[in-house]
Amino acid sequence: MILIPFGVSSQGITDGDTMAQKIRALEDENHLLDAELRLASKGMSYIILDLRTESDSTPVRMDLKNRGMVLREFGIDRIRYRGTKGLAIEPIPLIKKTAFFHPKRKEIKPLKPEEALDTISELEFMELKDMPSDYTLLFAKGLYISVTGQPKGLILRRIIHVMRSIFRHIRYSLTMGWNYLLKKDCAIIEIAMGKEDAQALFWSLEEGMNIVLVEKASK
Repeated sequence: MILIPFGVSSQGITDGDTMAQKIRALEDENHLLDAELRLASKGMSYIILDLRTESDSTPVRMDLKNRGMVLREFGIDRIRYRGTKGLAIEPIPLIKKTAFFHPKRKEIKPLKPEEALDTISELEFMELKDMPSDYTLLFAKGLYISVTGQPKGLILRRIIHVMRSIFRHIRYSLTMGWNYLLKKDCAIIEIAMGKEDAQALFWSLEEGMNIVLVEKASK
């Protein structure tokens, strides 16, 4: 007689939790649609990073979009998210891109009338291979996204990659602790992806572009 009411009560709590999760998921989807609608109406490209899709069989979604259409999907091998406070599902503008080896545009000087241009091959243009694969994206609202391109081939290159990853992890842990002491909101996302995807993402992003981040629902 004691166990039966207890069982009914437990089932009621479980149903209540399930209903709350469904309501939260519906609210998140509505906020995402509203944010995308605002960005799509501007006709500018933007990034959608949806952490809700992460599972053992399904990778995190990270899409470059324009007017609601996916221009490119970026494959993510690993992702780690830490934050002092949850971020609202809304457009967050990119403030700055930082990299140890930041690509620089070469100055092209106009030719004098007496100088002849041999061929187009003499001109040097920036290409995808010139983009860095390890860098940090600083967004508004204290959002940092660290991107690391996974190296292939040489063992020495992989060792350097591991050392950089360890250093970066320590640095961001200190950043989290410092912001916590200052009572400032901060969120750090560490992403590992293929080298070409990392380079393409760096090339695609310009200062002022927006990202919409959808966090994974808490269980």
